[in-house]
Amino acid sequence: MESEERAILDRIARRIAGERLSSNREAACPKGVVHIDSEHFNELLKKCSVVLVDFWAEWCGPCRMVEPIVESIATKYSSRIAVAKVNVDENSEITFEYGVMSVPTIIIFYKGKEHKRFVGYYPALARDLDNALKALTS
Repeated sequence: MESEERAILDRIARRIAGERLSSNREAACPKGVVHIDSEHFNELLKKCSVVLVDFWAEWCGPCRMVEPIVESIATKYSSRIAVAKVNVDENSEITFEYGVMSVPTIIIFYKGKEHKRFVGYYPALARDLDNALKALTS
């Protein structure tokens, strides 16, 4: 019986430690929209469970149309996700690594892996992003 009690206590201790690690991990995620470079990109994916990344360019008109949507998402989900912007002209390594061929491209990462990708601007983009994030953060 003693070994069973010890095993139960060990499982509880691991669960509590895991919850602390998880909450500390999320607390380390930046709030609001952050501009990120190649050097810090993978670090952000490791730190935060859900990361929305907007691949954009200064010369891109549709990127400017997407910007208020991304900012709105960052505000709405500020306590649950990280939101980053990657300038494709300044960060070609990340752009190439994730196969971004058009801008704007928004990728939602879940636990470091690509979960969903949105390419271009279209009228239902805000709703589609919101639905994808609700599914991950509820």
